[in-house]
Amino acid sequence: MDPSKDLRGKLPENFASLAHELATLISSKGGRLLLVGGSVRDLLLEEVPHELDVEARGLETDQITSLIAPKFRTEEVGKSFGVLKVKGLPIEISLPRTERKTGTGHKGFSVEIDPHLPFEEASARRDFTINALGLDPLSGELLDPYNGQKDLDEGILRHVGPAFSEDPLRVLRGMQFIARFNLQPAEETVQLCRNIPIEHLPP
Repeated sequence: MDPSKDLRGKLPENFASLAHELATLISSKGGRLLLVGGSVRDLLLEEVPHELDVEARGLETDQITSLIAPKFRTEEVGKSFGVLKVKGLPIEISLPRTERKTGTGHKGFSVEIDPHLPFEEASARRDFTINALGLDPLSGELLDPYNGQKDLDEGILRHVGPAFSEDPLRVLRGMQFIARFNLQPAEETVQLCRNIPIEHLPP
C-alpha cells in the first residue's frame, strides 16, 4: 500500500460526502473530525466500510450536537463514553477519551472524555495497531502513531500497548481479526493473551 495514496478516493460516494460535510461543520468552530478505527483499516485493505466511525476533536458533546443539529439528528448511545449516533445514517461520532480500569471483566472501566486529548494518546486505548488509525476527510492526512499500516502490509496483528490486557474480550476479538483478515499474531501479543484471564466474560 502506497502511503502517499489518498484513501478518500476509496470511500463510497455517499460516505465521502457525509464525512466531508460533517468535517466541514466541525472545523467551522475550530474542531477536527477524523475517520478512525475499522473504517480506516478497511480502506487500507481496499474493502468498503459498511459504516463510518469518526472522532470529533476539539469540541464538547453539546457543541457538536448543536452544531450539526440543523442537518443531522443525534442521540447519545453511550453518554458516559462520549458517543453520538447519527439517526438514520450508519455513522457514530465519538469524542477522545481515556479509560481507567476500575473493576473486573470488559465493562469495569472509568471513562474520562477529553476533546483536546492528543490523537496518539486517544489511540492508545484501542486494541490493535490496525485499528489505531485516523484519516482526515478534508486533507487526506493519515494518522498512524502505532505503525498500523506497516502491520497491515506485513499481515501482522499486534496489540497497541499494555492497556490491552485490561479487557479480556480483546483476546476473542484478536482471534476474529486473525481469521477475518488472514493475519499472523505478533509473538508478544500471543504471550500477552496467554496471561489474560477470561473467566469474567459472559458466556
